[in-house]
Amino acid sequence: MKLLRAVVFLVASSATALAGEPAVSRYGKLSFRTTGNGSVTRATFFNPPINLVDKFVISDLLDFLRTLQPGPGKQTAKVVIFDSAINDWFLGHYDLHNIQLPFTDDKGAVFEQVVDCTRLMLNTTSTIFIAEINGRSLGIGQELSLHMDMRFAGPKALASSFEESIGLAAAAGGQAFLGPTIGKGRAMEYLLGAKGIDGPTGERLGLFNTYYSTAKKLKSEVSALAERISWFPQHSINDTKVTLSVLNPTTEELDAQLGRFLPLMFLPEEQATVSKFLELSGNQSESKFELDLPESSVKAARDGVYSYGY
Repeated sequence: MKLLRAVVFLVASSATALAGEPAVSRYGKLSFRTTGNGSVTRATFFNPPINLVDKFVISDLLDFLRTLQPGPGKQTAKVVIFDSAINDWFLGHYDLHNIQLPFTDDKGAVFEQVVDCTRLMLNTTSTIFIAEINGRSLGIGQELSLHMDMRFAGPKALASSFEESIGLAAAAGGQAFLGPTIGKGRAMEYLLGAKGIDGPTGERLGLFNTYYSTAKKLKSEVSALAERISWFPQHSINDTKVTLSVLNPTTEELDAQLGRFLPLMFLPEEQATVSKFLELSGNQSESKFELDLPESSVKAARDGVYSYGY
């Protein structure tokens, strides 16, 4: 069934390209569909089985974000809706192989691309980014959605920055963005507790703009909002986004947090914990451990399974 879904998705993506719309990205981890008056683009993640944010997803996302950077006489999408073709997953966590020693030049390049994605998303003031989340949004997947301008949740939505449970931190801006979004006290609660946030809770906290009880309602309402925004001039959209961007963390704040994170990766106990996580998760497959995140990782910490556990 999973193979069938993959074939259907790729065929549909190819058909979209033939219709004159953007083709599937370099590695096929993002596909694109332009809707309405041509000013709205749906960018759909597809990296089965769990939409793991690996080097291929990062590369395709970075390529796409580069096309959205403004230039003289250049027309870009007014609204981009990010969604997922993987049932139960919006975006998974970072590929932990990329922080295992030895830390090669290739792994370092992926890390730099993550930073570039964050910067480009924040610098793209001519486009509104909307996350349409109807599945798990974990670790860096949660962080990338926090970088977006709006987030809407469906019945399967579950967000978590669970990095504390494995001795790391939400270093791709997760800490710096979550505080202004839901408040310092609640951000501390959910980050330090490595807690999950479902759709209704996320709406109450302000993490999600709106929670919808059906996937159909989620998609229709997000599409309607995107189309509504697309009727308006891009210069007014730009002004509003620039003005409200003062609420984002600064580049200096993001760099400082990243500087604190990097030494954590190389601690011997951290390397042992990452190796254990990879083992427990079936090498980041669609295992029970992955499906039960963040609780499965919290339980491993509580039970002393990780190297730092008590």
